[in-house]
Amino acid sequence: MAKRHSRDLELTIISAESLSLAGNCRVKKNPFVVIKIESNADQTTTTDTENNNSNPTWNQKFFINIPMNVRFFTLEVRCKKFSGDRIVGSARVPTSDFEGHYFPMNYLHFLSYRLRDRNGERNGIINISIKMMKNDQRVLLTHGVAVGVPLHVRY
Repeated sequence: MAKRHSRDLELTIISAESLSLAGNCRVKKNPFVVIKIESNADQTTTTDTENNNSNPTWNQKFFINIPMNVRFFTLEVRCKKFSGDRIVGSARVPTSDFEGHYFPMNYLHFLSYRLRDRNGERNGIINISIKMMKNDQRVLLTHGVAVGVPLHVRY
């Protein structure tokens, strides 16, 4: 059997809760998420949210490929300001939370992570779901679907 050098994930950015800027100033509009993986280009959700406030809902699905040597990826919640994008908070997601011998392939994990601002202070929560894809499913996903482009799915 050939050794795998990467793993394919279905990552859904579901929502965030209690986002704020500079203390208690709540995020009012245009929040979005940037997915950062060490060796890949960043991927971004759109600013189109169901709730365009401090509790946004995106429900955007991404198909991403992560090299086997990567042990975590980062989710950054940002908001658009007139002076540019501003980081609201970030969370590091360890791959050990959804991979391993304890979970079957295609097991859907619903996970929540505490967001931290640049000073390390708590700044909301991000809710995601992750499913590791089987090798044979990767072939199905790469034909007709642009990998990394969000698919709008409403639950």
